[in-house]
Amino acid sequence: MPTPMIEIIKVDQAFRTGFWLKKAQILHQIDLQVPRGQIFGFLGANGAGKTTLIHLIAGLRKPVTGTVKISGKDAALREARALIGYLPERPYFHEHLTGEGMLHYFGALSGMGRPEINARIPIVLEEVGLGENSVRAGRKMPRHLELKRYSKGMLQRIGIAQALLHDPELLVLDEPMSGLDPIGRKEVRELLVRLARRGKTIFFSSHVIPDVEAICTQVGLIESGKVIGCGTIAEVLSSKHISGAESSRTEVAFSGSGVDQARLLANSIPGFEFDSQIPEGYRGFVAGTAALQPVIRALLDNRAEILWVLPVRPSLEALFQKEGRT
Repeated sequence: MPTPMIEIIKVDQAFRTGFWLKKAQILHQIDLQVPRGQIFGFLGANGAGKTTLIHLIAGLRKPVTGTVKISGKDAALREARALIGYLPERPYFHEHLTGEGMLHYFGALSGMGRPEINARIPIVLEEVGLGENSVRAGRKMPRHLELKRYSKGMLQRIGIAQALLHDPELLVLDEPMSGLDPIGRKEVRELLVRLARRGKTIFFSSHVIPDVEAICTQVGLIESGKVIGCGTIAEVLSSKHISGAESSRTEVAFSGSGVDQARLLANSIPGFEFDSQIPEGYRGFVAGTAALQPVIRALLDNRAEILWVLPVRPSLEALFQKEGRT
């Protein structure tokens, strides 16, 4: 069995805070594995422990107890950190540097030589949408602009570029979509998918749940410092955190009468909840599977035309809203 790219075993983390330096437990017995080549989305409310765990993965802190390994190596070791490209949630870059100067600075910190840095800069800038092919004619290249003239979205892109510069095996990104407009978010999603296809492993946290659902092969949910769900999206949504009634709802669309008649018809059928009028007709929902066939039979008996019958797949967002986690 291949060694996981990230392996977290029984990790606890605590800090001393406040005037009396009281101990605050942040992470509780975290167990987590991220296979190679996966796009792993990490979800949780503010204060749930996402950034603390990311600091442990990136080797910026050591856990109080437990083990964090990167490709089988202790995350605190230099050999492990060399495998990681890291973007913090609120990156700080020296504003007087140009984009190119900043990349040279971080490349040198990672141990790259100048020829290697010069070769990689145009590649990573193109990948994040700041290269020559991404800039309108007549405009100054972002690589030659001082960072103080960058927009929030451009700063986020150059931050991803520095994480990619040394061509790491693992990307650890804390809120990588932050500050990007919808087009920028789409481009970053596509970039992460391309990198995964090239064998990179990507671990990122996000508050933008649709971004996670769109590209992640696996997800983890953290609440109050405890991992409460982990696996594919389908596995997480079918877990005990989703009630059976919610996970088996079915949408039924039909046509063949006016809206008032449709509403009366739907309300007269046990187990059928009328929802709304839609361009094609009307729709409602059936909870559970036992009532589905009687509902369809009753609609047909009343000369309604069935347009579609679709199982309702719960979303991660619905899960978070249900549990009060957003």
